[in-house]
Amino acid sequence: MSSLLLLKTRPQIVIPELAVRLGLNEALLLQQVQYWLSETSSGVDHEGHRWIYNTIEEWREQFPYFSESTIKRAFNNLKKLGVLNIEQINKRTHDRTNYYSINYEHVLLSDEVKLNPSNSSAERIRTGQNDHIDKRKMKRSNNIKMTPSNGANCPDLTESTTENTQEITTEINSFCPAHAEPDQAQIVLEHFNKVTNSSYRDGKTTMGHIRARLSENYTSDDLILVTDYITAKWLNDSKMCDYLRPKTLFSPENCMEYFEKAQKWNEAGRPKCANGKWLKPGEAAMSIDTVERDTVFTQIFSTGWKPANRLQEIAKEMASKSGLGRLNEFAGRAAWKGIWQQAAEQAAKEMTV
Repeated sequence: MSSLLLLKTRPQIVIPELAVRLGLNEALLLQQVQYWLSETSSGVDHEGHRWIYNTIEEWREQFPYFSESTIKRAFNNLKKLGVLNIEQINKRTHDRTNYYSINYEHVLLSDEVKLNPSNSSAERIRTGQNDHIDKRKMKRSNNIKMTPSNGANCPDLTESTTENTQEITTEINSFCPAHAEPDQAQIVLEHFNKVTNSSYRDGKTTMGHIRARLSENYTSDDLILVTDYITAKWLNDSKMCDYLRPKTLFSPENCMEYFEKAQKWNEAGRPKCANGKWLKPGEAAMSIDTVERDTVFTQIFSTGWKPANRLQEIAKEMASKSGLGRLNEFAGRAAWKGIWQQAAEQAAKEMTV
């Protein structure tokens, strides 16, 4: 008696040792990346490595039993482990397509787990090629038919497997209990509300912006990083804090720029921001007395007014040189804030000399 579900198509395999080291989902995805790299001619050569690309939707077609969030999370884990390089190497446009390349030298892929691209026939086909990244000329991975010949380097699955069925089933069930996938958009919103002291609800507009970005290869971790970066920059800024909302951060016009800056901010050690300025390591935030600042502004050009301290002296000198008295009140107050900030910094330096 035969079954339509048993080996009628090319199976997706996983090496048990690799699954133990990386996790089952991660091992399955990494093996599929290895398939595209080693057994097809799709992809490009870039900086000494072979890269292939697929959108999350295309990976989803290859793994219909995984949700998009599961795939994103598994790829993110592989990147964190260092076994998979994921980059947006097409720098000539605003294309956010992720490219994937395996780090074959990583210790987690050594010993019993061997993934060597040089053993494949596709490597010989690619010899001498060094394609430029032009998506119009590249072959998408899903254009390559997964025929039995493509799996020539896969282990023989016809060996005795009956006696191991119960053991394997038990192990997989113990490692992969059935559970509902967490809502990644909800995770982002809850984090946003927590760090910004907000109470945005999961309404259509708010969640629409978040889900739209998640569908564009951003992960929940990416959007959380954007949230942390903008919060550090705007939360204590009286002028910008009103813009600290999901619609602003996750709009298609802003999110890409904020994410790029957030990555640099994260690499720099997540410095604090004070008075619109990123603090250097070990630098203390300068406290601005806004009451004193605003009071001095109303008195600075009054007859007989004299500075009460060094800060006010410096501010008065700067105001005179800048022509502050010729501005209207609105423009003058805006300029005065900058003058007071500079005067405070100079006064602080004089005190430390």
